[in-house]
Amino acid sequence: MIALSDQRELLCRLLQRFYDNGWISGTGGGICALESPGRLLLAPTGVHKELVAPEHFFVVDVDTGSVIEAPSDATLRPSECGDIFRTVIRRRGAGAVVHSHALAAVLASDLAAEGALVVEQLEMLKGIPGVTNTDRHLVPVVANTAREPELVSSVEAILTDDRFARTWAIGVRDHGAYIWGSDVWEAKKHTEVYHFLFEAIVAREGRA
Repeated sequence: MIALSDQRELLCRLLQRFYDNGWISGTGGGICALESPGRLLLAPTGVHKELVAPEHFFVVDVDTGSVIEAPSDATLRPSECGDIFRTVIRRRGAGAVVHSHALAAVLASDLAAEGALVVEQLEMLKGIPGVTNTDRHLVPVVANTAREPELVSSVEAILTDDRFARTWAIGVRDHGAYIWGSDVWEAKKHTEVYHFLFEAIVAREGRA
């Protein structure tokens, strides 16, 4: 197992795995993790995520969003997800956030009614902290926008809504999902759990 101290290498490995799973493709998707208090490692935008190397990460100030350290490759730009990532970190104390473009995340989000996707009667719910397989778990879903920074106000509203206090994911219609954890390994686990749940919901809908 790669140690949390090797954050950049671990994030690259996860990007490769998520690419192999079909959760990020066509340069879409993203990932971030706290390197230390106040310092956020942020993957670049507009590049093939499976090819991201440790030296390609930006270091961003969590509070202001300003770039503290940039890669030597001047053609790289920080992820447009940065403002959303920072919002989740500040509001929920997350240590890492994943942005997925998985088809199952898109299709499941499109099934949401009244701003939430209802997940129930699935054993995998136990993979979410504080949730059991007998619970009715709500995953908030927001409308997509032309640019990702425009989602911040919707994400802020979700993260302060008591109905969604136990969620570790936000779906975005026609787009994908944001999933987080207290550190990189927990974010990985939650990403796998929620993708299973998304796939199960879509499969059940197709069977109905």
